[in-house]
Amino acid sequence: MPIGLPDPMTASESSDLRRMLLDDPGTVTHLLETLTGELIFADVVRQHSIRASSDNGLGVTVGHPITHRMAVLRGGRTDLPYIYAESRFLPERLSEMAQVQLDRTSDPIGRVLVAHGLKAGRQVLPQPGPLGSDALSVMAGFPSEVVWSRAYRLIIDERPVFAIREWFFRSVLEAMDREARS
Repeated sequence: MPIGLPDPMTASESSDLRRMLLDDPGTVTHLLETLTGELIFADVVRQHSIRASSDNGLGVTVGHPITHRMAVLRGGRTDLPYIYAESRFLPERLSEMAQVQLDRTSDPIGRVLVAHGLKAGRQVLPQPGPLGSDALSVMAGFPSEVVWSRAYRLIIDERPVFAIREWFFRSVLEAMDREARS
């Protein structure tokens, strides 16, 4: 099956993953660390400034500068890829220290938000489409296929700051299975 399309999951796997993600009020980073028992890091493939399009999900005008970040969330001990994520965000809506941490470290967005005491609410966005060519080239050598995807916006202080699209690898389901057996 092409990597840009989620591999079919059983109804049970899909339901379990969705329930876990919806029931967990915390960050994806914390959820992954709990499931896997290892520190998660963001392998930032690319982070650069772009101009907002009309469907930017952040409530800014077309042409407004935003940051586009492509990252793979991996296990710090195993280096296993768990999630491929594309984020678009407004750095000016974050503290300077949070901006610096996102720019200069391998910390996932969730860890940065927690470190700076930023409480984020999630709003569901339309399901992400197939992966673009940049993403496909990043994921070409991964041993784990995409099984599920989602998109959402993070609201901080009543303003949208991040628009995030995530593609979950089978390794997340495997971690869920290990956690259930332990």
